[in-house]
Amino acid sequence: MSRREIRPKGAILTQPMIGERVVRVQPTAPVSDWLYSVAEVLPLAHRAMPPYTLGEAVAEYGAYAQATPASGWNSPQANNNRDSLRSEVGRQAEAVGERLGTLVIPLLEIFGKDSSADAVVSAAARFAEVWCSETARMHAFDDLCHAAAFPAATSRQLRLLSAIIASQVGRAAQGPFSLLSLAADALVNTEAALSRGSRSKFPHPLTESDRLEMATNILVAAPTGQVVVWTAYYRATTSHMREVAGPMTFLNAEWALPNAFDVEVTDFPERAELREIREDVYWLDEAHVASLKKENRIVLVRVDLGERQTAGAVEEAQRRVEALLSVAVEAGGTSWRDADAFAVLLDGEVRSSSLGLNLREVPEIEDDSYGMGATAQILSSVADQLGAALSERPMPDQLVEALTSLREARMTDHRDVLFHGAHRVTPRIATALEDHAMELIASVLTLHPKQLMTAAQRHETLVRVGRRIADQLMAPLSNSWAREGHNRRQELKHKVSEYASGGPLLVSIAKAVDLKDEIRELRMSNLERADLEDALDIVTDPGRATVIGRDVAPHEPPSRPTSTSS
Repeated sequence: MSRREIRPKGAILTQPMIGERVVRVQPTAPVSDWLYSVAEVLPLAHRAMPPYTLGEAVAEYGAYAQATPASGWNSPQANNNRDSLRSEVGRQAEAVGERLGTLVIPLLEIFGKDSSADAVVSAAARFAEVWCSETARMHAFDDLCHAAAFPAATSRQLRLLSAIIASQVGRAAQGPFSLLSLAADALVNTEAALSRGSRSKFPHPLTESDRLEMATNILVAAPTGQVVVWTAYYRATTSHMREVAGPMTFLNAEWALPNAFDVEVTDFPERAELREIREDVYWLDEAHVASLKKENRIVLVRVDLGERQTAGAVEEAQRRVEALLSVAVEAGGTSWRDADAFAVLLDGEVRSSSLGLNLREVPEIEDDSYGMGATAQILSSVADQLGAALSERPMPDQLVEALTSLREARMTDHRDVLFHGAHRVTPRIATALEDHAMELIASVLTLHPKQLMTAAQRHETLVRVGRRIADQLMAPLSNSWAREGHNRRQELKHKVSEYASGGPLLVSIAKAVDLKDEIRELRMSNLERADLEDALDIVTDPGRATVIGRDVAPHEPPSRPTSTSS
């Protein structure tokens, strides 16, 4: 059994490292405790899986109806699939809050009937339109605020509601400067900090009603307009100094940047725009200097995405460029290397930009002692576990191919990609590689693929539960260096947990239970206390009938300011 799984009292849980979870918010302004709770659960964790909510369940049902031929819509297999999809829609509908439910639940009626495929497709499209509307987002945010006002509400319960908002805003929920992060800042950050990061004025002093209104406006008013993305590739060149392929323009940097910034020998349509954005796009000057070195070959790419939201613009631009490059590579060319540089323009104004340019042909971190040390430890563990088996016979070919496929699938954000220039694969390709590996492993084990899939899902469920419990047990001790009672928090943290040599924080259930009264004495927010008590209940009473996702107890919350949509 993995040490991340839930075990009886005395077990060790692994708390994920920073980056796998949402780092707990520390309010910098004097605000009500429930505002802190909302700010804590709003942002998605780094590398978090996309949310799966009622919106995704309905979309999945609609996609199935669209992909199923009319002749097979009423077949026994199709009926079973529809029953499963209807059941999922029903389960996800239970997690929707009261205000949002009054708007969207009536739209689900057709999915509970034996409707035609065309009717399901139309209903799913209509639902998607309402689900992402401003009104629906305001209702979802109100539901989250209402639930957060209950002192007993845990982060697990609140994140079910915040996931709905993430689903509604779509790609704008991703990244460190997502709409969710900006809304969370509006709720708990100081007026001075908000002033520095805002393009508009707001009332002084800020009341909690003002903060709610600001957060609501951020969530419902995703900016749209004419979107242009600039990006850069190295180990790249074009036949002409300027190539145009529909909305994409390719510029040799060694020609374009000197003409834009140094001399005016040759004019070209993008020169004025490059000059205008130079001050806000820091990597352009870096690219300018690098392009003058003969060993560098850099191409700038300008992609006009037309009228749309800025969210997801970089990924869409890169997808279009990579599709065109794939044609060239397939025909015998070589791949360009992504320089990890981008700038997003909305109606000609820079809205976001990467900080630097990455032109490494060889790793910048040549002596990667941390990475090499981690590899050594893992290899040692693998040798201990598989040494005897490998002495008897080599790995089956299917298992070798499966492990190779899984390694390639990990190259979406692996250390080799981030620090050592390995080729990055897209999440879609990674999923296909993982599916292929699952089939190969099932073949080696002589299992039906469904059996292996079920076992893998159960294991992943236990891993996630273990991480959540570890996070909740450590809630009052997180960010202890910046909190009241620093020394006592640090002392308890060292007693309850320790860092493994590989990096993760190991949390001892037994020690946490033994020291629960001392931990309870620490000053903490309502959300942290609710999370701590919830985790203690689970680890001390494994037989407790807990249904994940139940609403908080139906008692009246304390009075609070309401958002503009209430």
